[in-house]
Amino acid sequence: MILLLASMAALAAGPLAYRFAHGRGTTLTVLDGFVFVAISGLIILSVLPEAVVHGGWPAIGFIIAGFAGPTIAERLFHRAAKGTHVAALMLGVVGLCLHALIDGAALGGGLAVQAGTHLPTAIVLHRLPVGLAIWWLLRPHFGAAVAGLALLAVAATTTAGYAVGPTLGAELTVRSVAWFQAFVGGSLLHVVLFRPHLDDHTHGKTAITATSRRSEGVGALIAILLLAVILFGDAGADADLGGQVIGTLIDLSLESAPALLLAFFAAGFISVFMPASSIAWMARGGTGMHAVRGMAFGLPLPICSCGVVPVYRSLIGKGVPPAAALAFLVATPELGLDAVFLSVPLLGPHMTVIRVVGAAVVALLVGWLVGGMAMFKRTDAQLTETDSAPVGVPIRERVDKAFRVGLGDVVDDTAPWILAGLGVAALVAPFLGGAPLSAIPASVDVLIFALVGVPTYVCASAATPLVAMLLLGGLSPGAALAFLITGPATNITTFGVLTQLHGKRAAAMFSLAIIGASVGLGYGVNAFFGDIPIIALDMLAVEGASWYKIASLIGLVLLFGASLLRRGPRGFVAELTFSGG
Repeated sequence: MILLLASMAALAAGPLAYRFAHGRGTTLTVLDGFVFVAISGLIILSVLPEAVVHGGWPAIGFIIAGFAGPTIAERLFHRAAKGTHVAALMLGVVGLCLHALIDGAALGGGLAVQAGTHLPTAIVLHRLPVGLAIWWLLRPHFGAAVAGLALLAVAATTTAGYAVGPTLGAELTVRSVAWFQAFVGGSLLHVVLFRPHLDDHTHGKTAITATSRRSEGVGALIAILLLAVILFGDAGADADLGGQVIGTLIDLSLESAPALLLAFFAAGFISVFMPASSIAWMARGGTGMHAVRGMAFGLPLPICSCGVVPVYRSLIGKGVPPAAALAFLVATPELGLDAVFLSVPLLGPHMTVIRVVGAAVVALLVGWLVGGMAMFKRTDAQLTETDSAPVGVPIRERVDKAFRVGLGDVVDDTAPWILAGLGVAALVAPFLGGAPLSAIPASVDVLIFALVGVPTYVCASAATPLVAMLLLGGLSPGAALAFLITGPATNITTFGVLTQLHGKRAAAMFSLAIIGASVGLGYGVNAFFGDIPIIALDMLAVEGASWYKIASLIGLVLLFGASLLRRGPRGFVAELTFSGG
């Protein structure tokens, strides 16, 4: 009963927070940032994964339908835009009531909750952003009375779930509820992202200034802290997928943080201190020679897939030809010395040679084919103004400029895509390990694993032990090679930055060229070297989270948090739509 009363108090705190902020511009933007991140985070990290766990893959279709439905309707019927938003809001309230019913049952012990988990506490905590969101979204459209009735409906369904929990747990159809939750979650995401409530409330007079962005950023950081409490407390209570995703995200972040910090520093100093002779050297000859020189330039650099994108951006900013930069982008993470040395004991010398030759061929092909048609989406003047410093300035000023570019501009441009890439990889990873590899026909495993590698955010060295285990499980050498090529070279981060710099067509051509080349090489390897001996360790030692990884992750979180404060959450996320912010 105490938990039920606490959940009601947290729900009622939402309107009080809104009332306090009303008329106070800074406080209002803080609340907007809080609502944006808190509700989006709860839906993306909690509601939707839970829906997929219980509803299966069809739940993803319901998510897309819920999110895209209002947008499609608005484009088809411009005058009905407000109406579609209102319909999405009403559907969202119904969904929240259903969710509250289930929450109430969990608070009352009617649903199975593992002992020792913090699910009840998480339910109470997440009522604060839910109550605030209901009031924030409904009051501008319908007034305080309707918003209050919606809150009462959520409170009543929570109480009803608490009272009839045992019966509810036996009668609910889990799959149908999950599908409905997925559809509602997508609809709520639409409303929160496009914020018609704020536009109506301010009548379009809200000025986007540096101060307002910082205020939104403060609200976003508060929401992130609240989400951390909720999700980490709830991690062990839900289905296994949620815990796996969170654990994989943490592991990937720890592994990526040192390389990312090194890459940001390197990108800043390359953009300021890179001699003109290096650019001139890579610009000599035709497109094919550009690709060869770009690959040669990247070979000795210890940069993996999670760090090469910021450096690529700086190379483009310095005027490096696209063919050279693209060959660098592919070859550097594929052919790192650490990955090559690790391949010898795990994959064997024959497979290591095939890996190195295959990666070099793909880098040259992509640089030559895609680099020849890639154009700058941003003008050279814009890139030079951002990324360069006069040669004659004092060394201290140039160092300061390098830090501002690397830890400021480059972080702002790439952080949203890096987070998106890590998130997608964390969602994909749990589905890789349990595949019955022996049941996959040899004629399609190459294509399957080439496609699987596209969204998988994995460094070449990290992919090596994974591929060793897959080979032991029956994967063909050609499929292993295809995954080793597409995994480090392509992910959502790379696609996003290439779209920013060169446009969607060049980014799509880059991805298709890598997939096509990796599939062709994979089938060729299976045809001519399908019986090569594979060496793989039966057991791999798992390295713990060393101090430098933890320190690097803390530094990365601080950098990304500073970017969030500078841009505000909406400007930060707007980078993913290629519109900046």
